[in-house]
Parts: sequence; C-alpha cells; structure tokens
Amino acid sequence: MDSLISRMATGTPDEFAEKIGIKRSTLFQSLQEMREMGVDIKYSNIRQSYYYGDGRRIKIRLEASDGVAKEVGYP
Repeated sequence: MDSLISRMATGTPDEFAEKIGIKRSTLFQSLQEMREMGVDIKYSNIRQSYYYGDGRRIKIRLEASDGVAKEVGYP
C-alpha cells in the first residue's frame, strides 16, 4: 500500500483495492485509519491515484523477542 501511494501508482479506488487484494470498503477503512494517525493522504482525479500530500509516510517497526527489528511500510 505504502509503495503504491508513494509512487502515485494506486489507480482508481477499485484498481487500488484489487492490486492489494482487499475489498473497496476495506481500502476506505484502511485509508481512514491512516488519516486518523495523521497521514495526509489525498486523491488526484487527474492522475487517478492516491498520494501523500505532505510527503510523510507510515513506518512500522517490528521487533522479535530475540531483538531483531524490521521496519515495514503500512501495511
């Protein structure tokens, strides 16, 4: 999701949902959750893609019990 948004390669909401293998309603829920976390996600009718309005992205840090950490984009 993060990679497609950052590259402005999501396509329409229907195309975006299909690309990431979720329902359109689930896509809208995920986008709303990200917005509630302060991520400025917008949609361009001209480019037909979602994009980050302010350039900020979400990073999630996962840390295993052995102390090995990995950062991933959302989701």
